[in-house]
Amino acid sequence: MKHSMTKMIDVARHAGVSLKTVSRVLNNEPHVQSALREKVRDAVRELGYVPSASARSLRSNRTYSIHLFSHSLRSNFVNSVQFGALQTCQVAGYRMVVTMLDQAKITGAEELRAWFQTLVNSGKPDGVILVPPMSNDPEISKVMTEMGIPVVRIGPNDIEDGGGTVTIDDRAAATEATQHLLDLGHERIAFVRGKEDQDSTHVRFRGFTEAVEAAGLTVDPDLVRPGTFDFESGLAAGNDLLALPESRRPTAVFAANDHMAAGVLVAALKAGVQVPAELSIIGFDDSEIAETMWPALTTVRQPLYEFGSVAMEMLIQNSGKKTLIDGETKMLPYVLVNRQSTGQAPD
Repeated sequence: MKHSMTKMIDVARHAGVSLKTVSRVLNNEPHVQSALREKVRDAVRELGYVPSASARSLRSNRTYSIHLFSHSLRSNFVNSVQFGALQTCQVAGYRMVVTMLDQAKITGAEELRAWFQTLVNSGKPDGVILVPPMSNDPEISKVMTEMGIPVVRIGPNDIEDGGGTVTIDDRAAATEATQHLLDLGHERIAFVRGKEDQDSTHVRFRGFTEAVEAAGLTVDPDLVRPGTFDFESGLAAGNDLLALPESRRPTAVFAANDHMAAGVLVAALKAGVQVPAELSIIGFDDSEIAETMWPALTTVRQPLYEFGSVAMEMLIQNSGKKTLIDGETKMLPYVLVNRQSTGQAPD
């Protein structure tokens, strides 16, 4: 039974609890028995009840809004995280606001403070989700801490300000991906780096390097190419690698994300290099492009939807508390997805 005019009292009656208990559950207050909490949440779902964020805001000093800062509308990574966060947000009766932050235009601490102050003046959010590269920016985190806004960052970072983190073990994932290529007999393996202002670039390269060296091999600097996490930089890296003399060319390429791996794949096809018979390619993320390319990309699947969902849960659970999130890190599982772009090393 769903009705647009469902009220809190209807939820209380349906769940067989008091109105006060419903209110405490919806406001994520502690000391509510788990059984009662589940009863209320079940009733909310069954009745289709959506708490009024504006009404709750009037009764407290909270806005019941969570901001997700984004730098791009074209990023599959950001869009997937955003969708997971939105789903969780709506169920809890919060509002999610996607806020564009152009770091190229807002430079320096003072400009950043002024920008954030404008945001706070229109209603201080109960929390903020930061995606790369903003999740790696210590200046942004510093300003958020000064303003008392809880933060959860997506992806690896080394910022210690009491904020939360949701990530995978990028280093272990990169090691496993590299080992997959080594097990196929590849010894000349290239690596395409991502943006240098993102920790994931450095952590994934470290995992790659450790796997190569553990196999008794050496990372060839000529086979390490720059990239910017986009198709174009992968294409450029692929062109450069395939332009090397045949004896020095790689037999496999590990790109730090799928879009760059797709660029390498197109470079190989244009050069008449067969994938995977002559060149194996592996990516990272398992974004949509990984399945739509041919051959489909072997890659590391990150739980992007769950990143957003878990980050939102952390902020909602923290909402209304006087202390910020206490440096909690949620490490989610990854999966190596073996598709058609990797194969045995050529003889």
